[in-house]
Amino acid sequence: MYSRRSFLKTAGAAAAVSTFGIRTAQSADDLNWSIHCDLTGPAAEGGKFQGDGFTAYANWINAKGGIRGRKVNATINDSTFKVDVAVANVKKALAQGRVDYLFGESTGMIQAISPENNSTNKIFMTSGSFASELADEKAYPYHFVPGATYGAQLKMLVQYIKDSSGSNPAKLVIVHSSTGMGRDGIEAAVAFAKELGIEVAMVQQTKFVETDVSSFALAIRQAQPTHVIHHGYSFAVWPEVIRLVRDYGMEDVVFMGTVWQSERAKLFDLRDVTPGLVGIKVWNDDTVKPAGETMQIIGDILKQQNPNFSGYARLGFLDAWISSMMATKAFEIVLDAGQEVNGDNLAAAMRTVKDWDTGGLIGAPVTISDQQIGLGRVIRFTEAENLEPELLTEWVKVG
Repeated sequence: MYSRRSFLKTAGAAAAVSTFGIRTAQSADDLNWSIHCDLTGPAAEGGKFQGDGFTAYANWINAKGGIRGRKVNATINDSTFKVDVAVANVKKALAQGRVDYLFGESTGMIQAISPENNSTNKIFMTSGSFASELADEKAYPYHFVPGATYGAQLKMLVQYIKDSSGSNPAKLVIVHSSTGMGRDGIEAAVAFAKELGIEVAMVQQTKFVETDVSSFALAIRQAQPTHVIHHGYSFAVWPEVIRLVRDYGMEDVVFMGTVWQSERAKLFDLRDVTPGLVGIKVWNDDTVKPAGETMQIIGDILKQQNPNFSGYARLGFLDAWISSMMATKAFEIVLDAGQEVNGDNLAAAMRTVKDWDTGGLIGAPVTISDQQIGLGRVIRFTEAENLEPELLTEWVKVG
């Protein structure tokens, strides 16, 4: 396990020496990471922190001597959240030399590069996507999801509705964006709700960003649900829908959201709609009361970078850190076994991971199955100054 003492000894060197994001003279033994995230496009709100997270991890692991003595030599590429740009960046990276691990920004990017990756390049991958489709070993044998899929998250919320409603009838509205992320898992969630005896009054689709959400709020008012799940957004659409619905006097409606609507560090800016919001966490974010060594290390790094750090890490940063930990774990298994570093061996190694302690980043031991970590937890944000979430379930894994 990573130790805080080791971090403190190497933090200064990590701050001063960075090969991450800069192509430098490479050794044949270097482990080459190709990182693709949106730094300037519509998803830059999360992508910037993904880039920061990979940078911090690479600095940290290299200052510790690398992975089994091999340096991580990586580059961050700005995909601008466009699949064609991302694909061109991958081709450029491959033209410059061997790539041992790749992080992709989105579902669309992984879909676009996987046919050639499966047949020719065979690079071990994770991504910023929780798409259910990508957790399929036959179609995406080299890709692993660093959390629970969107479909699994929606089922966790639906199961919570059933468990918390008791004998009271529940009536559900689902509002989702038209993105691939937003459409993912909707049909399965509706079917699961009906299986549990929950009435699904309405399913609405919106754009990822809307200038006027009044018609959607009015439709919710007419449907009179007990619960509303928003899925597939960042921080547009759903906050204004909640405001309007509450303006209609519907104070008892329970609003819920999947992971990207459950980011505490961002919700500080939305205090008028956050208390009572039920969400999903797939990683711990609290470095004020760290759940383990990894969270302590992340907190120390972020405080060193920004003395005004709130203590609650951004999801993009955590996505990068757990993805880096997954890659490191796979490399360690392969190197310890004396095997060749390639995508087939790394993917096979990842599938052997059982009862892995992530140092508090995830609050339960991790066993990789179905190409994913798969764990999540249902939470409810409170009115506390730090929005301290109430833990509504244990860490669970659903099919």
